[in-house]
Amino acid sequence: MKVALVFAGDSAAKPVLQPYRSLRFAGGLAAEGITAVLVDVDIGREFRFAPANHDAPGLVYYRNQVDRLPLILMQERPSVALTFGATLDLAPVWREGAKAGVPILHFVSSEGSINEPLAAVGPSSVRVPPQRLARAWHTRFASRHVAGLVGSNRADLGRYLCQSYFPRARFSIVAPPPTCPSAPDAMRATTGSAECPAFGFYDPEASESTLQFLLRAIDLTGGPPDRLTLRIAPAALAARVPEHAGHATFVDAADPADFIRGIDVLLVPEAHDRTLPTIAAALVARRIVIAPDTGSAIELIDYGRHGVLYVAGSAYHFAMAINVMTQSWRNRVISFEGIDAAIPRTAPEQVARAFGRAFRKAVK
Repeated sequence: MKVALVFAGDSAAKPVLQPYRSLRFAGGLAAEGITAVLVDVDIGREFRFAPANHDAPGLVYYRNQVDRLPLILMQERPSVALTFGATLDLAPVWREGAKAGVPILHFVSSEGSINEPLAAVGPSSVRVPPQRLARAWHTRFASRHVAGLVGSNRADLGRYLCQSYFPRARFSIVAPPPTCPSAPDAMRATTGSAECPAFGFYDPEASESTLQFLLRAIDLTGGPPDRLTLRIAPAALAARVPEHAGHATFVDAADPADFIRGIDVLLVPEAHDRTLPTIAAALVARRIVIAPDTGSAIELIDYGRHGVLYVAGSAYHFAMAINVMTQSWRNRVISFEGIDAAIPRTAPEQVARAFGRAFRKAVK
């Protein structure tokens, strides 16, 4: 079976989707009897994607405008085309791809979707800028060409289906983002005090609003600042919230595994797919995770056994979760039962196997 992996728009070029362009993922597909054709299309303006491994043996690569997509698909004759990117960028891709008569699947991830103000029907629509509202309606109409969905998590899939996107999709399959976690000193002694764990946050791409949300939750815990240990990496993030720099210690770390060595509990303020490698590394190292109740994190975190979930976007509930972990720290109620079976699901080869199931369903 031959499959076209179509990457479109700015979001498709971000690091969170790079694993789906990797040789390891392509090798996983090949093990499933699937040959990948990599296609990059520019939308709206001249945007250049990060270099692809198009010189790898057996991997065919195209870069062109969206109106050339039907010609590429008709020339390569793939059994299925799978699109990646922000939903609001993909209406022309789906329309043009449908001209080739190839079943189209779409990959739904937090990147490009979790922060999109999807057009709602009713008075709330007036709060969305008219141009963006028009794009959302065009995208919703074009999404009828999508025959099936592969999602990094159930939450984002549900958001679109509830808002009448992808009305003709026959199935959906959940496959967590591919990661390669290592285990840094998995069973070493804790780094916090006997009374309170050491909390940590790691995200080189964190925005100012994300950091402010995290620090507001820390303030809402109500505990004395000198009692709660909070480490944030990388140190360059301190420049984004200078007025709150006294609430945390900003440190540098070579990678997530290196950072996790110095903490007991990983804090996750936002449900972005890019945070999953850090979450997976923390769980492998038997570190507790406090994460939102949405996004790809919930595909790994079993509440009460692997960590604590809180209501996404609520600083109050985030603070409550931190307090729960602080107060129960002596009892160590987290067992990490089943984590050794959950983490392998994120290996690129296992993710490729889930994608293979979706491709075979699409051609039935």
